[in-house]
Amino acid sequence: MRLICCLLLLVLPASAESLDRKTLKKIEAFGVKWWKARPKNRFHDWDAGKRKELLAEADAIGAIPEGSWLQVREALWKSLKKHGPKGKGADKLFLDTPYQQKMWAYVSGARGKDKGLVMGLHGGGKGAGSADGPRGTWQIKGCMGMYPQGLVLQGDNWNTVQGEKQILSLIEIAKAQHDIDPDRVYCVGFSMGGTGSWHMAGRFPDLLAGASPCAGVIMARPKSQVADPEEVLGLQYGILPNVRNLAMYWFIGLEDRNCMPGTYLFAWDSLKDIKEDDPTGYTKLHFKTYPGLAHAFPPGEPAKCVEFLAKQKRDTFPTKIVWEYALRPFPTRKEFDRTGRLVQRWFYWIYHANPQDRMEIVAERDGNTIKIDALDRNGLKVMLNPEMIDVTKEVIVMMDGEEVYRGQPRPTFRTVVESLDAKLDKRLFFDRSIDLSE
Repeated sequence: MRLICCLLLLVLPASAESLDRKTLKKIEAFGVKWWKARPKNRFHDWDAGKRKELLAEADAIGAIPEGSWLQVREALWKSLKKHGPKGKGADKLFLDTPYQQKMWAYVSGARGKDKGLVMGLHGGGKGAGSADGPRGTWQIKGCMGMYPQGLVLQGDNWNTVQGEKQILSLIEIAKAQHDIDPDRVYCVGFSMGGTGSWHMAGRFPDLLAGASPCAGVIMARPKSQVADPEEVLGLQYGILPNVRNLAMYWFIGLEDRNCMPGTYLFAWDSLKDIKEDDPTGYTKLHFKTYPGLAHAFPPGEPAKCVEFLAKQKRDTFPTKIVWEYALRPFPTRKEFDRTGRLVQRWFYWIYHANPQDRMEIVAERDGNTIKIDALDRNGLKVMLNPEMIDVTKEVIVMMDGEEVYRGQPRPTFRTVVESLDAKLDKRLFFDRSIDLSE
């Protein structure tokens, strides 16, 4: 019998290892300190000194047993629910921000663990726009709905610094306080809300399962309001290439004069060209045009959008990702903005400590072999977990045809902490990384 037990231990899979009680207690205590120190929404920054101190504590905990990453997550998540991001109120949720007015959003629909999330963005423009519109329009069965009210109402409100941070804050609150399913988050809207949901789809596709950016525009030069695609000299970079793995369903009326169709038509032609060079990507994009339609929903909408989105789940760890980065997308920071743009360092399973404007990274996984096309390696990391690779074998990383790494990266507590902190995402997090800096 003893021999059999020993043999079983020898073949026990790595995923069966777990934390000892002493380490688990350390992690639980650390989680309380970490989430208490973390800002309660995206309008506030970490205290740099406190973060450095806590990361030193994480380093001291060090390596974690192979396969314990989910156990570590649960230990940290327990304290996150108590001390993490939150707003005030229930059906009307208020956020504390650096602005004089409080930001708020309606909350409705299904509540509780593992429900999806619909982020419904209202339309409008300068001095106009109400969260009442999307609240009555965009609902998906089995999903919580969050419908934010724009704070500084202006054209393209949701693309602004404060609009973007409001949406990101609400998504984090939905994850931390309501345990929504992070693989079923949808960003939707009509008119200015369509413009905003295209912005979120391009900037943060790794947060979403799907988007319906209807009857809006995409930031473009010389201007976004143009009737014909020939008038577009170029779209905001850092948007179109990034939706490679995202499900999208959107439309435009060809007689729309509130949100003219030129940028949407130009974007669709551009996406078709991109797909020709990358035929395995951009496969879940559905765009429709409606001749004679002005600024209105066509017959059957948004019911068809909702039906499409309800079937979508996020591709959480896609085998290929394309990341084009815009450091300061339009509209740029205004005088009344109290904070700057969020610097994006995480994109699916790629991390960059110092992303540069117009940076482009293409990364592809095939089993344990990873190929990366990037001009700048310094600060670049590949983030991994047992769901993505065979942890019993070596990982090989190739750049420009050259092998730059071969080995078995080991799981560390700090990696789990930092990746959970990045997006508050119970699925899109990692327990090991490969630093490719030269």
